[in-house]
Amino acid sequence: MSIQFPIEGILGNLKIEEGFRARAYRCSEGHLTLGYGRNIDAGGLGITEEEAEVLLRADVIRTIDELRRNYPWFDDLNKSAREVLVELCFQLGAPRLAKFKKMLAGLQAHDYDAAAAELLDSKFARQVPARANRLFQRLTENS
Repeated sequence: MSIQFPIEGILGNLKIEEGFRARAYRCSEGHLTLGYGRNIDAGGLGITEEEAEVLLRADVIRTIDELRRNYPWFDDLNKSAREVLVELCFQLGAPRLAKFKKMLAGLQAHDYDAAAAELLDSKFARQVPARANRLFQRLTENS
């Protein structure tokens, strides 16, 4: 049986002692660490699937916001195209996605077949052909 007691003071103290790091770093013992001292090295605590899902959800929301800022026509796309664009931006990052000029022009024009063809004619498609083909199928299924 676990004993329940307020942990706010402990949290505050650990935040001060550990300090927050948004990016992975090596602690004084050389372990890969993140946040407020979370050991994410092999053999460390890592993160749970639930924690990973919280991060994923936040990253997807951030990605959608970024796409809306960069591409005012984003919300005018059909559902499949919006989802594919979010997934591409999530994987590639906005700077690399911006290099897909012909694909983005096709999407802006709602020419999903042309956009899908441009996606397949890319280094991305050569690196991850199965994934690119799945995205291609989703882009062209509603065109």
